[in-house]
Amino acid sequence: MKIGFRVDIAKHIGTGHLQRCLTLARELKKISISSIFFVREYDKELLSLIVISGFTYYIIGYAASEDISEEHLNWLGVSQEQDAQEFINAVTKQHIDMIVIDHYSIDSTWENIVKNAISLPIAVIDDLANRKHTCDLLIDQNYWPNLNSRYDDLVSGHCSRLLGPKYSLLRDEFVSLRESKAQKPSDELKTILVNFGGVGNMEVWKIFLPALVKYNKFKFHVITGKLPLEDLAYCKNMVKQSRHIFLEEQTDQMSSLMKVSDFALGACGSTVWERFCLGLNSALIDVADNQKDLVHYLHEKDLVDYLGSLNTITVDSIFSYLIRLSISNTKYLVRKHNIMNLVDGIGANRVVKELVLTYEKRC
Repeated sequence: MKIGFRVDIAKHIGTGHLQRCLTLARELKKISISSIFFVREYDKELLSLIVISGFTYYIIGYAASEDISEEHLNWLGVSQEQDAQEFINAVTKQHIDMIVIDHYSIDSTWENIVKNAISLPIAVIDDLANRKHTCDLLIDQNYWPNLNSRYDDLVSGHCSRLLGPKYSLLRDEFVSLRESKAQKPSDELKTILVNFGGVGNMEVWKIFLPALVKYNKFKFHVITGKLPLEDLAYCKNMVKQSRHIFLEEQTDQMSSLMKVSDFALGACGSTVWERFCLGLNSALIDVADNQKDLVHYLHEKDLVDYLGSLNTITVDSIFSYLIRLSISNTKYLVRKHNIMNLVDGIGANRVVKELVLTYEKRC
């Protein structure tokens, strides 16, 4: 059996969609199911993440323009019809048995074209619930107040749904780290892990870094995400006199860093569930419109602190929050218990079992 993933990675898309598909591919590999990634090329350097992870990709096409809208429905850079046809052309050269889609720009328009041309089962990973899907399996790992009903009018009755953090797509190391204990000297300053995604955003760092420089009562481990050379140099220069700040662009030790950190500052992307699995309390911002509803609900349920939207936070507001932050407060001990109960780390295994069942039903 071979799975074909339709997913993209780019500055305007981020790395989260690809990362959760790679997690699924690794889990599938354990049971001898192979995977191939069908992608549109925006930044060839970012695509190396697929190869580094031990998988292959097939470029189905390129963006029609370098100026792609931030609106997620336009992230493809071409029409759904064109993308679907180019996918079909690619699949005829690469035999697959099932399609997994993780893309905010793809909906039933694309899925119907592909299903009519190549009759394969389709699974969709989504969390927006803002468009219809023609699929056999739908996965939404996020935590919503209307979790069980939000897709009622968007998928057919025969579509199986895997909903909630029980199906969070996390790498294997999160389970093993969750069960281990981190040894830290009691006299050390508390460490805060700071990261807002795999692709760096200078709007974020121009607000956060000055605030971190001003406050030296914590240690800060900053992961900027992929940045142009001049932007990375700017960030490094800003913190070079601050011994309480360690800054790097990327890391392959994110799970271990989460484990040994005492708190986190971040965005409301897929890393939310990684932090939850390890019991790492956090304060979040939303850096995109599609993060607003989730971060507000997590804050309402007292699972995270909320710092505000990227367009409302300031250096002073972040500095003020850090002054008030008491990581050893009892509320964070209670919260740690609650977030770990929500995410157990074995969601990818559950999803793989359902993918196999969905395929077998169609055979």
